[in-house]
Amino acid sequence: MPSIKDPTTRGTVPAAYLAEEVPTGQPVILAAGAAEISESLAEPKLARMTVRQLLPIFITTFTLFVAFIAPISYSLAVRIAQIDPAVKDAMLPLAIGIPGLVVVLFNPLVGMLSDRTKSRFGRRRPWMLAGSVVSIVGAVFVGVAPSVTAIIVGWCIAFVGYSVSASMITAYFGDRLPESQRGKVMGINGALTNIAPIFGFALAAAFTTMPVAMFLVPGGLAFLGGLLFVVLAKDQKFTGPAREFDVKALLRGFYFNPRKYPNLGWVWLSRAFVFVALSFLSLYTVYLLSARLGMSAAEIGALSATLGLGGVVCGIVGAVGSGWLSDKLRSRKPFLIVSALLLAVAMVLIATASSLPMYIVANLLSSLSIGVYGAVDQALALDVIPHQEDQNGRYLAIFGLGSAIPQAIGPFFAGIILAVFGGEYGWVYAIGGVFAVAGALAIIPISIGKRAQLQTASTQVLR
Repeated sequence: MPSIKDPTTRGTVPAAYLAEEVPTGQPVILAAGAAEISESLAEPKLARMTVRQLLPIFITTFTLFVAFIAPISYSLAVRIAQIDPAVKDAMLPLAIGIPGLVVVLFNPLVGMLSDRTKSRFGRRRPWMLAGSVVSIVGAVFVGVAPSVTAIIVGWCIAFVGYSVSASMITAYFGDRLPESQRGKVMGINGALTNIAPIFGFALAAAFTTMPVAMFLVPGGLAFLGGLLFVVLAKDQKFTGPAREFDVKALLRGFYFNPRKYPNLGWVWLSRAFVFVALSFLSLYTVYLLSARLGMSAAEIGALSATLGLGGVVCGIVGAVGSGWLSDKLRSRKPFLIVSALLLAVAMVLIATASSLPMYIVANLLSSLSIGVYGAVDQALALDVIPHQEDQNGRYLAIFGLGSAIPQAIGPFFAGIILAVFGGEYGWVYAIGGVFAVAGALAIIPISIGKRAQLQTASTQVLR
C-alpha cells in the first residue's frame, strides 16, 4: 500500500530531491545525476509560486499517479493472468522488475540531459511532452498485447515514460520553488501521489474485462495531465554554457565509502532491507487473494481502492506523529526499529491470513509502519549525511538509491522464492518479513557522532 513521505527539508537541502516514493514500493524517480544535484544548492532567490501556478502541476501529478501505480500492484497481474495463467507467477516479477531496472539506469541520464536542454520552451517541458507521448504509446501496447512478452515490452515503454514525466515534475519544483515553500508544496504533492492510486485502482477494477481500457483510460488521463504541464508551466530556459556530459563523474557521484561514513552506511543498508520487503508486499496480492480467499479480480480492485484510502490515513498518522515525536524526543532509532518490526509482523500476518478481516488488519498495519519508517528514516539520513563536504544533494541521491535498487531487484527475488517453495505465496511474505527484521537490526549500530556546526547539519546523530 502507499507509503507517506515526509517532505520537510533541513537548512539548504532542497525538498525537491527528497523525491516522492512510489506509493506501492516501486522505484524512486531520480530527478538528476548525483553530481548535478549539488549544484542546485546554490540557487538565487526564487519568487514564490502562486496557487494559479501550482494548480496545473498538482493536476499533472494527480493524473500521472492515477496511471502510474495501479498497474504495478493490480492491472499487470490481472492482464498476465488473463493471457497465460500458467506462467503468471514467473512472469509478473519480470514485468515489474525489468522496467524498474531500466528506470534506475535511465533516469539519471534523463536528468542530466534535461539540465542541458536549450529549447525555447524551457528545460523540463520538452521532456514532459516526450514522457507523456511515450507513456500513452506504452499503455496502448500493453492493452492490446497478445502475449506476456509483449506486455513486458509495452510496460517497459510506459514505465519509462511515466518515470520521465514524474522526474520532470520534481526537477521543475527544484527549479521554481523558494525554500520557504518547499515543505508545504512538496507535502501536498506527496499526498497526491498517495491519493491518486486509489482512483487508479477503482478505474482499473471497472475495466477488468476490457484490457485496452484498463490501461488506456488511466494512461489517457496522465497524457492530458502532461499536456496541461506543457501548456501552462512557466519553465525556465537554460541560457548558461553547455556543460560537459561526463558519465564517469555521474557514476562516481553515486558511491560513498561506508567505512568513512558508517552511520550513513547503516542507514542506507536498513533502507535497502526494508524496501526489499516492500517490493514483496504488493507483488502477488492479486494472486494471493484470489487463491486463498476466492476473490475475483474486480473484487480485489475494489478492495485495493478501499484499503488505499485507509492506508493513506494510517500512513499520514504514522508519518506526522512519528516525525513530530522523534523531533520532540530527539530520538530517531527507536521509531525506525519499531516500524520495521511492525512491517515484519504485518507481512507474517499476510503470509498466514485465512480471512479477509485478518488481511485488512495486516494491510493497514503495514501502511502505518511504512508511514513511520518513511518519515523518520529521511530525518535520520539528514542527521548522518556528511554535511561538511558540502555535497548534500549527492548524498541524498545515494540515499535514494537505497530504495530504488531494492525495489527494482526485489521482484526477481520474490519470483525465485515462489519457485523454490512450490508456488506458495505465503513464503514470499514471510521472507519479506525477515528482510524487514534485518532492516530493524541495521539501525542498532548507528552511534552518536559529533559533526561540524554548519547551517544544514544537526550536531549529533539522534538515538
